[in-house]
Order: sequence, then C-alpha cells, then structure tokens
Amino acid sequence: MKKILSLTLLLAAGIGFTACVNEEDDLFDKTAAERLNEASALYSSRLMAQPNGWAMQLYPTNDNEAPYGSGYLVLCRFNKDHSVVVSMKNQFTDNVYRTDTSLWEVITDNGPVLSFNSHNDCLHAFTDPEDILWTGNADEPNNETGTGVGGDYEFIIVDAPEDASYMMLKGKKRGTYNLFTPVEEGVEYESYLADVETFMKTMFPSSNPTFDVLHTPTGDFKMTGIDDGIPNIFPYDGDEIIDESFNAFLITKRGDDYYLRLRDSFKIENGEEEASEQEFMYHPDQDLFIGTGDDRFIIDGDEPNRFFRQALIDETRQWRWTAKSEMSAAYGDLMTRLSEAFKSKKLTYDRNILKYNTSKDKVVMTVSYKRNTSTISLDYIFGYSFDESNKLTLTYEGPNDKAAETMLTQIPEIQTIVEAMNGQLNAKPSGTRFNLNTLRIETKDSNLWFDIVK
Repeated sequence: MKKILSLTLLLAAGIGFTACVNEEDDLFDKTAAERLNEASALYSSRLMAQPNGWAMQLYPTNDNEAPYGSGYLVLCRFNKDHSVVVSMKNQFTDNVYRTDTSLWEVITDNGPVLSFNSHNDCLHAFTDPEDILWTGNADEPNNETGTGVGGDYEFIIVDAPEDASYMMLKGKKRGTYNLFTPVEEGVEYESYLADVETFMKTMFPSSNPTFDVLHTPTGDFKMTGIDDGIPNIFPYDGDEIIDESFNAFLITKRGDDYYLRLRDSFKIENGEEEASEQEFMYHPDQDLFIGTGDDRFIIDGDEPNRFFRQALIDETRQWRWTAKSEMSAAYGDLMTRLSEAFKSKKLTYDRNILKYNTSKDKVVMTVSYKRNTSTISLDYIFGYSFDESNKLTLTYEGPNDKAAETMLTQIPEIQTIVEAMNGQLNAKPSGTRFNLNTLRIETKDSNLWFDIVK
C-alpha cells in the first residue's frame, strides 16, 4: 500500500514538473532582445498611429515657479522614417511660432522609452543646460548655466492604449507626467497654437486683477494668478500665503472644445468624502469649466457685482464709456443726442467716467468734452450703497461745481444721463465671467444698458 501511494505521488510530481517546464518554455520562447524589439516596434507604431501627431502637455519639472514649473504646449508628429516634427510658440521661441525636425526612436530601458535622440531646437530648449536670459530681474538675474530649465528629452511610456486615443509619458529624470492627445487631421499646427493662445488670453487676461472660483463637493477655492498658468488655489475664506497651493495647467483643443488640465489632480478630503479632478472642459453655453471625470468640480469666473465693487471702491479704478461703446438701442439714442448737443455748441463730446472719490467718500460721474485741443471735465456727485448681493445703488446729490451746474442747463441731455445713473445698477459680464475687464451695466430702466471698461 505504501509503495502504491509513493508511486502515485511520484507520478503526480512528474506531471507537475513537466507542466511547469512547458509553461516556462512558453514564457521564454523568445530572447530578451526579441521581446524588447517587439515592444519598441509596438509603441513606435502607436506614436505614428495619429497621422497629424500629438499635442504634448509638457512639464519640464514639478517646480511651482515659472518657467521651470510652467506647462508648455508642444506639438509633435512622428514619421515612419523616424523623423519628428516639433512645433511650439512660447517664451523659448521669443513668442513666435517655431518648428524643427529631428530624430526619435523608442528604446528599451526597463520598459519602452521615447527618446528625442538628436537635437531639436524646440524640444531641447527645455533640456539644454544654458542660462535663461529673461529670468530674474536687472538687479538679481537668475543664472541657470549648467541646468537650464532642467527638463527631459527621454520619456518613459507609461500608458499607450491600442486605439491611440492618448498616451501618457513620464520624464525619465524629473518624473513629470506628460499627456499626449491627438491633433485632428487637417489642423495646421500654427493655427492650433494660435487658437489656444487666443482662448487663454480671452479667458485669463494678464490685466485682469480678479480671481476665479473652483467649486468642489466640500467647498469653494479661490484661484489667483491664473493668467500665468500657475494659479494659487486655496480655500475661499483662507489666506493666500498661509494656505497657498500652486498647480500649473495647460489649455488644449479637441475639435471645437477647449480643455483645462491641471498638472496634478486636485484632491479634496473632508471626513469620509474624498474626490479628485484633473481635467475640465469649457462649456460656452454655461460659461463654466466642468470636470470631465466628476462634474461636481466646476471652475467659475468671479461674480461681476463683487468685482465691480472691489475695482471701483477698494482699488479706486476708473470705469469709462463713450458713444462707441456697446450699448442698448435706447441708451445709444441717448448718447447720440448727447454728442449732437455738444456739437451744436462747437464742442466735442469725449467720454463718461465713473470713479470713487476717497476724500469725499462719494461716487463721481464725469462727463468730459473737448474745446479745441483742451479736455474739460464736468463732475456730478452721487452717494452710494451696496446691497447683500453687492449691487450698487447711486443717489444723485448734484453737480460738483458751478461749471458742471451751468452745463446742465445748456445741455439738458447731461441731466438725462445723470438721471439714468440714479438708482440701482447691476453689473454683468459683457462676454465671459472669466474676463471682467469689460462689464455690462444695467440701469433701473431695463432698456438702458451699456458697457464700461477699466
């Protein structure tokens, strides 16, 4: 009985060993070199699978300071002859469109690695160890000799789906993640970059002193300094310095849609609630950037009435409008009559200005006109108040001096303009809430509205 049992066990062990040997043979029926060559060919084919190439969201480093931590939109088209056309427009090209052609290949180094293995004036601007002449200032210039921006020219291919819908690459030295998304066929690279640049400047102008708001499932965050591509994101009621958290982003375009993608996912945690979002799509019908993975994450512009109050009172910025401003038909008729009234007296109407007088704590509306080459200003004084929604109410108190009073009788249309301003004003965006350099002011008469600019 013992012999039979021993024989059975021996046979079972032999069968198991044979199976293992066959399994090992299946795993290693190709040499390591052959498997690496196959991997290189596979990922090369996926890079070339998009005939018009890719929009690369390139982050040289994980730094939070420009230009080292800034994102750069780099367009790359990989050709079968292993040439690559790289194009971009940014500070490293003196803000002009530049393109250059060099060589590429997928090498194997503990995995597939995309190597830009000959010098490319565009891509290697982020790796050349040269001083960046335009960083720092005249008194304290930065010296990057030996390091340059500090980016990569070799990228580990982390994810490359078979359908070539995207690719995710990781800088071999710096470890930054760089997303590739396809550029549609027929789209010219220079036009693509121009469209993205125009969108960026429209939505986030450098002259706009406001902030944007990131809504999340657990609360709101302010986004300041977004115009330079590295916004500071901190709790809405928090401190901009104590609670600072910088997160670079880039804008890309797919079809007619624009996407804002942060370098790092924005994560929130509040008790049991945990969520994150990295990419937002702009919805022009709602004037919002909405998370593509979690639509509870929304980027919104500032509230116009709040911004109007801040700019007018706190920052004492002047707002102006002329007869050529955008306005309703009724207000346009009013401004035409004003201009004609000045013209009848051989004077030229110039503009209106709304400003805050700090010494008097009053809001002043100025009507200016020209006599020959001299500009003359007429000031009319208003008391002011704000309601809980920051809407401004003006209460007319009278002309500032005798000259302003006299012109009221000589040009009655000024009185009409003054009366239109007397009451509650409602500020709305003239275009997008993300750019409030121009506001649309609605008066108490819904037929009378006009645009003002800072």
